[in-house]
Amino acid sequence: MDFFDLTKREVPFASYQEYTDHLFACVDKQLSAYIDGLMRLFASDNGGFKNVLYPDIEVARDLCEKHLLDFRAKGSGEAAEELPGLSDELPNELSALFGELTEAAEEEQNDDMPVEELLAYIDHRASLTEVPLPLYRLCRKLEFSPFTTFCFACAILSSTQTNYASVFQVVNQNGNQSAPSIESAARVYYGGDFTITGSYSQMSLALEQLQPVLALQINGAMPFSTLISPDKRVIDFLFGAHPLRIDENYTRFFSRLTDEKELDPFLANSGVLDALRISYRDGNRIFSLFGDEGSGRKFTIRHFCKEQGMDCVSINCAKLFVYDFRFVEQALWAAARECILTDACICLDNLGYREDEKDKFFGYMDLAFGKFTQQSLTVFTVSKEKLPMKQITDQDFAQLELPTPSFSEREKVWRHYAKPYILNADVDLTELATKFLFTPGKIRDALRQGRSLASMNQFIDIPRSILFQSCNNQMSHELTQKATRIPANFGWDDIVMNPDQRLALKNACDQLIYRKKVYEEWNYIKKYPYGRGLSVLLFGAPGTGKSMCAQVIAHEMNLELYRVDLSKVVDKYVGETEKAISMIFREAKKCNVVLFFDECDTLFAKRSDDGGSNQSSNNNKTALLLQEVEGYDGVSVLATNYKHNIDPAFFRRMKFIVEFQFPDPDTREMLWRTTIPKTTPLAEDVDIRFLAERFEFVGGNIKNCILNAAFLAAADPEAEGEVHMKHYLQAIKYEFVKTGKVFTRADFEPYASLVL
Repeated sequence: MDFFDLTKREVPFASYQEYTDHLFACVDKQLSAYIDGLMRLFASDNGGFKNVLYPDIEVARDLCEKHLLDFRAKGSGEAAEELPGLSDELPNELSALFGELTEAAEEEQNDDMPVEELLAYIDHRASLTEVPLPLYRLCRKLEFSPFTTFCFACAILSSTQTNYASVFQVVNQNGNQSAPSIESAARVYYGGDFTITGSYSQMSLALEQLQPVLALQINGAMPFSTLISPDKRVIDFLFGAHPLRIDENYTRFFSRLTDEKELDPFLANSGVLDALRISYRDGNRIFSLFGDEGSGRKFTIRHFCKEQGMDCVSINCAKLFVYDFRFVEQALWAAARECILTDACICLDNLGYREDEKDKFFGYMDLAFGKFTQQSLTVFTVSKEKLPMKQITDQDFAQLELPTPSFSEREKVWRHYAKPYILNADVDLTELATKFLFTPGKIRDALRQGRSLASMNQFIDIPRSILFQSCNNQMSHELTQKATRIPANFGWDDIVMNPDQRLALKNACDQLIYRKKVYEEWNYIKKYPYGRGLSVLLFGAPGTGKSMCAQVIAHEMNLELYRVDLSKVVDKYVGETEKAISMIFREAKKCNVVLFFDECDTLFAKRSDDGGSNQSSNNNKTALLLQEVEGYDGVSVLATNYKHNIDPAFFRRMKFIVEFQFPDPDTREMLWRTTIPKTTPLAEDVDIRFLAERFEFVGGNIKNCILNAAFLAAADPEAEGEVHMKHYLQAIKYEFVKTGKVFTRADFEPYASLVL
């Protein structure tokens, strides 16, 4: 096929190679003509073009001519195959003469064709071609002008073929510049007709059109001296074996959200996808999706992209936004280019900020929206909390929440994801859907981990206990950073308390046991729509059993117990403590756990009005805690040694308030006897009643004495493997010293000789 054969104008290209051969031949033709002009210029000005400044000018011209000859030879071979009957219709001599004349005439005609017409010819044939032409598609997508396309082709040649380095050094008249600049490309394109003023608009347009895909280092003072050089990512996209592979310079931050895998059906929050479709049809291109981990935010985006036939590039903003502005700006530009190259939308993932970093975060988000909407890209944001989009951008957006699925939706999700697994007969999926307020993602992960745990325990199926363990392991990472799981191993038989305390706590547990009957069957929920949880305040001296009581409640209710670490909740930055408190209650609600606030007076302090900013912040924390405790549908246990430090408003909101009084002698005796393990080898001289009557200790002190006495006996060679009275008295002496209590010999009579 002849490169300049205008009769082929309506014939599509047979391959991508044929298309690029034609385009690059256009560049070679213009380069050859331009270098010829330079040679004539140097010959007339300097008496010869073979001077020390341009020793390679002939080599450059010959290289371009060789490429043109190779291209025409390839086209001639194809033409010979397409005209089989010509030699049969004419005598040999006339046929040969006719062929030479025709070829010469066509060559002369083609040599005179303006480059704009040659590019239009190539563009028209490409538009008829069905095989993929990535370079043509990219030029059309960015609406490149003919001159911009020519610049791009020159840049590709200089980046992919090393022998063109000398060509563009000659064209640039600079041995240090082996890539074309906007101006040098224009000189080659326009030839003798080139003028700065006449070509200014096209050069300026080329700069603008190339910026989305080429990292141009534009000199503001001399913009047209900007070198055009595609990087590896562009070349990989145009000619590589893996055109969709993410730019290797940003794989730490970018990933491809969409793939060819089959998507699961929508079983929860399907209305969000409907709302997304409607908003997109109405012209919105910025969508903010928020919800808990596993709620289906990215799952919704995948479904939407599949319907729209586009890919999605995701950016981990938590990683990216810690860098300086220049790096972030360049990374966002690279992300926008990925979307342009691969027909993708963008997803800004892992969004969140501290109050002290709010301005920086808002600035980066505004920069991102500007970069992406400038290229008419669809942008999604994914976050746990609702973002203040009105403060971030003044562009139109749609904000959609993916809430925790309803009970019926959770049950559907459990049954769908449980299909591949073998469940034990004691597993009730309805119970799991009721107890755990999980998102679809957490339900899927719970079943996967349950299968792993069952395998490790050599179970063929997944029993209920293992599945419950797996569900409790889905507790939010944020909650486990702020709270510590405490094994609830103590029951009613393990704790010593007076009858009034025991009755109050049993009544508290009954409110959980019979909650369904009262609120649902008796319809109390209509009159009591708020504050249906159980809140218990325990106060008393240290060591009286408050922490143990929290374990008893969790054990009897078969719930997980989490002790809130106040040192990790209280934050010096304004607003961060409130965020942590809200997060703790929100995450605890999903797994229905018991929240235990030990030494709660640190957070639940009395409010005052002294006008100070610190006191105002403390008041806000206390008010928020009041609301969260009252609104929590689970169990919250608060313990304090100083009841008078607690804000009085808490007493009204507490369902039960239990005082842990100092134990009397009978209670202390019971504590001694129940705390000493039954397997302890007690000597006959041990007088438990004396220890209980004489030493006024609380349960915590008694526990310490019992443990220390056991170690003293184990190390005593004269003890003969038994714990004697002297060991308990010595341990009590150590406890006195530790607590700073003054003691005398009389305190130990009639056993003083054993210890003093």
